Amino acid sequence: MSAFFERVRAALAPKGCDVLRELGSGGMGAVFLARQVALDWLVAIKVLRPELATADGAERFHREARTLASLGHPNIVPIHDYGESRGIYYYVMDYLEGETLADRLAVKPLSQREALKLGRDLLDALGAAHRAGVVHRDVKPANIFLLPGRAVLTDFGVAKRLVGPDEPITVAGALVGTVDYMPPEQLAGKEITAATDLYAAAMVIYEAYTGRHWEITDRPERAVWSGVPRGVAAVLQHALAFAPEGRYPDATAFRRALWHTRERMYQWRTVGLTIAGLVAGAVGAVWLLHRWQEGVWPFRPPGALDVVVAPFESICGPASRSGERVAQTLVRELQGYLDFTAQGPSAPSWFRTRSTVVVRGTVCARGDSLRIAVGTQVGRQATDPTVITAQGETGHLERVADTLAYGLVRNIWNRENPLDLVLPRTALPQTAAGLAAWLAAERLLAQGRWGDADRAYEEAERIDSTCWLCAWRHADVDRWLGRKFDEARAARYLGHIDSFPPHYRRLMRASRRPLLERLEMLISLTHERRDFLPAQFMLADELYHRGPLVGHPRREAIEAFQRVVHLRPDFMPAWEHLVWVLAADGQEAAAKAAYDSLQRSGPPRDPFSEQLRALFRVGLACRFDGSAACRHALDQTLPGAGSYPDLAAGPRYLMTFDAPWGAIEFGRRFAALRDQPELARSGLIAQVSGYVALGLADSARAAARELRGGGPELNVFAPELDGALLLVDADCAEGDARWAELSRALADHARSRASTDATRRRAAWMLLLLARHCGAHADSAPYVRMVTGESGRRPLAGVLAADALARAGHVDLALAATDPLTTLPADSLGDPVSADPLFRVVLHLLRAGWHERRHDVAGAVAELDWYENNDVWDRPGGPPQVGDMDWAFGTLARWHQAVLLEQAGGTGACRAYAAVAGAWAGGDTPFRARADSAAQRVKQLHCGAP
Repeated sequence: MSAFFERVRAALAPKGCDVLRELGSGGMGAVFLARQVALDWLVAIKVLRPELATADGAERFHREARTLASLGHPNIVPIHDYGESRGIYYYVMDYLEGETLADRLAVKPLSQREALKLGRDLLDALGAAHRAGVVHRDVKPANIFLLPGRAVLTDFGVAKRLVGPDEPITVAGALVGTVDYMPPEQLAGKEITAATDLYAAAMVIYEAYTGRHWEITDRPERAVWSGVPRGVAAVLQHALAFAPEGRYPDATAFRRALWHTRERMYQWRTVGLTIAGLVAGAVGAVWLLHRWQEGVWPFRPPGALDVVVAPFESICGPASRSGERVAQTLVRELQGYLDFTAQGPSAPSWFRTRSTVVVRGTVCARGDSLRIAVGTQVGRQATDPTVITAQGETGHLERVADTLAYGLVRNIWNRENPLDLVLPRTALPQTAAGLAAWLAAERLLAQGRWGDADRAYEEAERIDSTCWLCAWRHADVDRWLGRKFDEARAARYLGHIDSFPPHYRRLMRASRRPLLERLEMLISLTHERRDFLPAQFMLADELYHRGPLVGHPRREAIEAFQRVVHLRPDFMPAWEHLVWVLAADGQEAAAKAAYDSLQRSGPPRDPFSEQLRALFRVGLACRFDGSAACRHALDQTLPGAGSYPDLAAGPRYLMTFDAPWGAIEFGRRFAALRDQPELARSGLIAQVSGYVALGLADSARAAARELRGGGPELNVFAPELDGALLLVDADCAEGDARWAELSRALADHARSRASTDATRRRAAWMLLLLARHCGAHADSAPYVRMVTGESGRRPLAGVLAADALARAGHVDLALAATDPLTTLPADSLGDPVSADPLFRVVLHLLRAGWHERRHDVAGAVAELDWYENNDVWDRPGGPPQVGDMDWAFGTLARWHQAVLLEQAGGTGACRAYAAVAGAWAGGDTPFRARADSAAQRVKQLHCGAP
């Protein structure tokens, strides 16, 4: 084996990849076959050649990976991860287990059917790349894999950006691409455009049909075309025009022309069957078409409108580019609304459903002035007589588009429009002033200005209290802003739920059900209404924030958010959540690609969005880019963060990125601000969480002790934390010094007149659990009375009673008794100031142990996923919350998961052990010892050395 191979193998082993062999190499890198040990599946890993691993080279290689990750197309090889290890830059992609087109052509040409499908898939892939601003520049048979049912384009290593910096990874002066498949302009060193790829694609398709390599000629019609159907030959001749401007305008046009030729293959064979079936099928076809257009049985009714902006017609002299630009701007202005999608400018399909709204317009441009009139048509019905007009200067087209967009949205929601199957029109405000205020709020929401939308909906409700949709939308904004549920607002829209369409009613009812039932209802609704964006997003949001509490791991939330952005790429809240959840899951390339998508939407437009972007910048740097980059991100962000309303939550939120070191560093800076007690307190809490996650228990205890003096809920926190560490992670006996010290501290707080009822109950609860754990026989009656006096849902009393059942051998009863407690969100555990922050840690770690006693490994592992939640009460800026401690004890949960999964032969043990080995490597002695054990298990399980 080569020295380079051994170096790559050693570098990627810590990343959980067992490199098996080299698959191939090119000018800028090599591709290796590897086994991803954690998932036990084969992947292909592309590695940058060492001689190209300069700062610029590494950045360009990273850009290639991020470009591919952002394309997300079935005919383009998907990218899963990017990173650097021991000086080796790499990215991980699917291992395509099939032959390349070059392999197949070395044996024989493709059949006509296969060649046509190949052309379709290749042009689909190139179309997606070109729309993303990327030209491949090396389209050839060796870069196309033939998989069952599809072709996949690979190797974007020499790709070029059509816009922005063009810095391909090549040696200066080198001819980029493969000479045998270079179009004439590429061979001549001229400008490379999308048309260059189309010529190369035509060369490949020609070779697929004939088995012959295409020879460049300025008269393609005179080439040898034997083996190519006549219609296909005509299409390829157009694509093989010597001059780029003589080719198809884009990959979509080329694909459409090529795919259209398939009709002739079946024309004569089907003509008889067509005639015979016309009479029998005509009536049925008309009936089905009508039912489809109306969105009624046997077709699913729509969950959203489709707004199609047709190209504008110039009515004053020659066609004007201004009209085209206004139409494009109008489409962007219409994107982001919850109840409809917007696309175009493009010709609408003749077959349209009742839920399709076509926008047609005329433009008159004279000098610097511009006048545009637009109208709408719903489905196949007559055009609405309402005409919306706007005029302005050609230098301010965005103002013209803004005026048109406002008028169109108002017209779409007009009570006279036949769109009641989709839009909740009868829930709109009754007054003109209310309608205008509501439309303004809708616009702000569509633009992702959540703080401004919040205030606008509040104003709309104030102006017109009959706007039930305003109340519902406002509740949605509250949910996205992480606020406590507003019962008064819910009563307004639920009291008029019959004003909404059926799918809205189901969504509203689901939002009010307990967690498990809510998830079941949302899953059912999203399966039935796949285009109903509010339901799809609510499901993803619930899975992310609370799903892990009830056995839905984080990966389900990732998949749900990915469905949302596939449905509506312009919906920014989904991209915001994807950045967050992908970062927490350690998917660097995908998280950064999601952040890039968010950035391409434009700068943040209100303080809340600005604050969120700042958090993402810091979170991504601290999660993936090392301590120096984390410090730099904080240095860049904090000076301008003084106006952020939720600044105190910042360091604690870094734990939700699984970035404990960042939480400690951020927290250290806030903890030093003694003149700002709220920030100082939150900084100390972030440090506690980060230290616990890193196995630095002594540092965590010291930070918790610094919180003393800030009120009863902070005074009890230090002994509670120490008690939880002893309860869930150590053995003890009645005579232990640690037990004696803790029991005194907890008992003193429980008896202190300075304590509140809630904090006395917390101290008593931990004291009773520890006494049982350590085998102590202290007088427990007063403390039992404190806990059992709990009101509301009585979570502490419930855990205490279940623990007694389990210790008596009734594990099944203990699990059944605490099942309802797992579904309680943070805002239902009591007053956020005094609710016990360690409740869920104790609950889920105890339940995992009970599952294990039943020999239910799967149940225990699922229980230990609880820490992946992002469930908090409002913003975590006050005293410690359950979320703070859930995230802190995540490493301990992974340690238990690793042991369980290894014992059961599960494939996730490697990933869990690797996470523990990394997190606890610098921890206190007991944790560092377990990190060493985890590292050994990683080696012995052939995961690679951490």
